[in-house]
Amino acid sequence: MKKQDLQLQTESVERTGFKKTLYHLFGGLLIYEGILYAAVISVMIVSLIIFVIVSSFSNGSSNVEVFLDKFIETDGGMIFGVTAGCLFMVLFFIKRLTLPQIFTRRNKMTPAAFFILLTLLMSVQLPFAFFDEIVEILLNFIGFSARESIEASQAGSTTVSMMLYAGFIGPVAEEIIYRGFTMMTLEKMQCGKGYAVLVSSVIFGVMHANLTQSVYAFFAGIVFAYAAMEFGIKWSIALHIANNFFFGDVLVFISNRIPEFAANILNYGVITAFFIGGLILLIVKRREIIGYIRKNYKTSEKYYIRTFANPLLIIYICLNMLMALLGISKI
Repeated sequence: MKKQDLQLQTESVERTGFKKTLYHLFGGLLIYEGILYAAVISVMIVSLIIFVIVSSFSNGSSNVEVFLDKFIETDGGMIFGVTAGCLFMVLFFIKRLTLPQIFTRRNKMTPAAFFILLTLLMSVQLPFAFFDEIVEILLNFIGFSARESIEASQAGSTTVSMMLYAGFIGPVAEEIIYRGFTMMTLEKMQCGKGYAVLVSSVIFGVMHANLTQSVYAFFAGIVFAYAAMEFGIKWSIALHIANNFFFGDVLVFISNRIPEFAANILNYGVITAFFIGGLILLIVKRREIIGYIRKNYKTSEKYYIRTFANPLLIIYICLNMLMALLGISKI
């Protein structure tokens, strides 16, 4: 066999294996989301039936709209949904990637490294506060608004169950799915760390199905992915919990219990301090960052083309974009 023919055969085998891995991964993510939303809808239907029955026996008024508002204020069935979804993914990947492999220790995390990552993670809060407003202004200009979806993404938890989900259960589940099964599957394809980090972060951002939050989640996902890639998934979980619980629920909880003027000073003071800290770190660490990018972010564009041309990923992106567009309403 000629050298050229052998090379073509090798490339064909590599391309086939690449596609097979992607189909398995993206197929699993689609089924995961299907299980998640099916579980949430099932819990909502069962809860609604019980609510109507109890209301009829107690001669009370069964206001469905009030019930749905209360249902959303709780975890809305998300705890059950992500638990069922994670169980499926564990079984779906059992021959390719196991939980012990996902939680394998990598480099040693230091307090300084964790503080740097936390600062970089929070430094994008201020730019995205303005980004939200710019998007809303542009939508208003053509007669639409995304205010409800923007406020929903920024609102803190109002119930214990929602706090448990948003602050702890959700971050753990999302890290297992998107930095565990997703990023580590992409990492094993040997296209470079940068490829695994970027593609998994795009998927993580799209998953949020929110016009503005998805963009923020992409940048946050890069920090989470870097932490998981270099130090281990337990550290991306720690950062995710810090983002959702401490800088989400706790800060919102405090802000809601002090005068509005003081709350604005607190919120913008915190995110401004992190923004300045992030800028300083980027300047001080610029050589290390540039060196890391040059070393790990040089994947051939053909792998990105094959990835984002995958039909299952296209379906995944389109479905979540459609859900994001549902959050836009006419003025």
